Amino acid sequence: MNILDLFRQQPMEQRAMDASVFDLGLDSDGKTATGKSVDAGSAITASAVYSCISLIADSVATMPIHSFRKTGDFREKVPPPSWMDATNSMPNPETDRFSFIHRTISSLALYGNSYWLITDRDNLGFPKQVYNLHPDYVKIERKDGYICYTYDGKNLYKKYSSLTPDGEVIHIKNFEQGSDYGLSPIEAGAEAIGISLASEEFAGKFFSNGAVMSGVIEMDSTPSEEALRVLKQSFNRKHQGSKKAHNIGILTENAKWKPISINHQQMQFLETRKFNKIEVCGLFRVPPYLIGDLSETTKLGSSIEEQNRVFYELTLLPYINRIEQAMTMMLPRGQFARIDVSGLLRASISQRYNAYNLGRNAGFLSVNEIRAKEDLPPLDEEIGNTYLQNLNQTSIEDSDTDSGPTAEQ
Repeated sequence: MNILDLFRQQPMEQRAMDASVFDLGLDSDGKTATGKSVDAGSAITASAVYSCISLIADSVATMPIHSFRKTGDFREKVPPPSWMDATNSMPNPETDRFSFIHRTISSLALYGNSYWLITDRDNLGFPKQVYNLHPDYVKIERKDGYICYTYDGKNLYKKYSSLTPDGEVIHIKNFEQGSDYGLSPIEAGAEAIGISLASEEFAGKFFSNGAVMSGVIEMDSTPSEEALRVLKQSFNRKHQGSKKAHNIGILTENAKWKPISINHQQMQFLETRKFNKIEVCGLFRVPPYLIGDLSETTKLGSSIEEQNRVFYELTLLPYINRIEQAMTMMLPRGQFARIDVSGLLRASISQRYNAYNLGRNAGFLSVNEIRAKEDLPPLDEEIGNTYLQNLNQTSIEDSDTDSGPTAEQ
């Protein structure tokens, strides 16, 4: 049964969609200059596109998610709602949290939009059960100035936000282009992805038709058309394809095999594929070495830790912030969601703790000030609000107490 069948509501009046659509400069049939039609379904078949999207989606989906409450200058960890709790619950009966986040990131990267449908609420009216909606089946309409969403041409749903908590659909955009729809890297880089698809098809056909590309057969006589057809079929049957390469061939009637040397370097075929992979990585802001392109030394960091930090800041952080904001809207006022990236930035944590240690030993950071920066609850004032001296690392208060008797002596 479709999840939308769970809801019975009076459909709102529908009208033609008036949202502006980004002009991609493509032909009416959606084909690029290479003759390839580029959409989400075809783009994912390009190895570089699949590698980039799976890397981003897997990286974010594996990170823990926590909910916090702001208390003064400190943040207090609170129990997550059922749709966020990966240990004891799931976003919905059909999807675990990993798959839910993975689908969200994949939709953003492939379609430029991700949609969540709220199907159940708790006693206080907060979301309790959430589903992913496939962007292909979602249409955006406007009624009386408000955005509404039609799924699979059936029910019409209102947009959910902190200002309209009675809505049902949470809409997350990838690239904001000033319209009701977000822009995806697939749309923006359709030509680059079209070249990638065309080059991969060319490579496949080159190896499947190896005999045709490797040389020609010269004959002294002029055979009939039927004899040429039989010779061609026989030769292809014995030698065409990568599995039949280097088989021994036999030619009769003074026929000669004349090989044709084809240099891929001269054809710039290898360079084209290499450049295209880098171009696709640029669309998704993924460092090429992360998807297996080790042809050049990266200049983004001298260590794995620094490279992970760059990958987090330039690639993952925008996706993470979008998801955190969407989740925060679904929480009670004063609470917010945070995706824990500490597993990716282990070395950065070490560097941060060293900085805390320096500030603590220098006497300008207290334990509670450090714990506030790490989203940890404060300790007792007697312990948490004390500062250390730079010389012997004792509490300033204790030092003042001990200095009295010493002065009298």
